Amino acid sequence: MDKDEKKNGKEDKNLARSWIWIIILGVVILGVAFFLSRSEFSSINGNVISEGSPLKVGVMVPLSGDAASYGLSVQKGIEIAKQELGMNVELIYEDSKCEGRDAVTAVNKLISVDKVHAIIGELCSGATLAAAPIAEEAGVVMVSPASTSPEITNAGDYIFRTVPSDALQGAFGAQLVFDKGYEKLAILYSNEDYGLGFSQVLEDSFEGEIIANEAFERGATDLRAQLTKIKNANSDAIYIISNSPDSAVAALKQIKQLGIKAQIFGSEGLKSQDIADGAGDAANGMILTSVSSGSTPFFKTHRRIYDRESPGPFAPQGYDALQAIVLAVERGAKKREEIKDKLYEMEFDGISGKIDFDLKGDVSGNYEVYEVRANTFVPVVEYGATPEIIEELDILLSELNVSLNVSPNLSG
Repeated sequence: MDKDEKKNGKEDKNLARSWIWIIILGVVILGVAFFLSRSEFSSINGNVISEGSPLKVGVMVPLSGDAASYGLSVQKGIEIAKQELGMNVELIYEDSKCEGRDAVTAVNKLISVDKVHAIIGELCSGATLAAAPIAEEAGVVMVSPASTSPEITNAGDYIFRTVPSDALQGAFGAQLVFDKGYEKLAILYSNEDYGLGFSQVLEDSFEGEIIANEAFERGATDLRAQLTKIKNANSDAIYIISNSPDSAVAALKQIKQLGIKAQIFGSEGLKSQDIADGAGDAANGMILTSVSSGSTPFFKTHRRIYDRESPGPFAPQGYDALQAIVLAVERGAKKREEIKDKLYEMEFDGISGKIDFDLKGDVSGNYEVYEVRANTFVPVVEYGATPEIIEELDILLSELNVSLNVSPNLSG
C-alpha cells in the first residue's frame, strides 16, 4: 500500500468518526429538545404541585388607577387568608389596573413566566372577560372575587367567581326600589361590561317605569349632561351603577349641586369609605345593595391587623377565592386541571357566605342593604344585618363619636 492509499484510508476513518459524532450530537440535541418540550408542556398543561414547594397563586387586581382602592381592599382579604389557612402559598401580584389590555398582559405573565397554579382576579368585569380566554386556553383556573357581569357565567370551564352575578343583584335592587315606594326610576351606569350587565337586569326587572337610562365612561367626573336629563325626566329615584370611585363621588356631588331631589340608590361598587368621605354630605341618605361584607370574626381580624380599618369592598370574596384554591389542593389536586375539577365538587362555608360553585363556576348569594348616615354605612336590619354586625357597628361608631340610633328599618 503506497502512501496515498494510507492517507486516503485514514481520511475515510476520520470522516466516519466525524459522522458518528454528528449523529450522536444530533440525538442528544433531539433528546434535550424533546425533554424541554415535555417540560414546557407540563408547565402549561400539568404544572404539578410538588410536595414541599409552595402553591403559586397569581393575583391580578388594580393596584393603581381609579379602581386601586378596590384592588387594595381585596389584597388585604387575600393576605388575611394566607395567614390563616396554614398552607405554604406564594402570592404573585400583578397590577391589572381594571383594564382589559393590562389584564391580558398580567394573565400572560402569570401563566407563561411565573407558571402559577391558579389565579385570583380580575375585579372589573371587562378586564376579567378580556383575560378569561387566555386562562381558559392555558387550562389555568381564574377566580374573580368581584366581577359580576352576567357574561362571565359563560366565560369558560376554568373561570369561577366568589361573588354572585348581577343577574341576581339587579333583580334584588329593582325589587328594593319598588318596595320602597319608588315607581319612576332613572339609571346612571358606567359604559362597560359591569354597568351594561347590571343596568340591563335592573331595567328588565323593575316593576315601575324606567324614565331615563344614562351612561358615562368609567372614570368620568363631569356627569352634568346625563344628570340634567335625569332631572328633567322627574324621576323619584336614581340608581347609580359604578365601579369607579372618582365617577361615583362626582355623580353624588353633582346630583346635590343640580338640586335633584330623587332618592339615590347604589350598586355594591359604591360601598367604599373613599366614596363616602369624598362625596361628603352628598352621600348621606344613599341606599345601596351590596354583596356580603363578611363574617364577624373576619371583621374583627381585619380591624385588628389593619389598625382598626373595617373591611373594604370585596375583601371577604378575596379571602374566599384563595380559600377555595387552597381547599382544592388540600383535597388532592396536584395539577391545574385537577384544581378546576375540585372546585366544581366543592362546597364550604366561606367568610362571605356559602361557596358552592355551580356548573358555570357561579355562586348564589344573599345581599345586604346599607344606608349612608354621617358618612358611615349603616346596615339595614330587615335586609339581613345580624346582631353581631350591629354590635361591631356600635364599636365602630363609638370610635367615631357618632350616634345613629340604629333601628330595624333605617330607610323606611
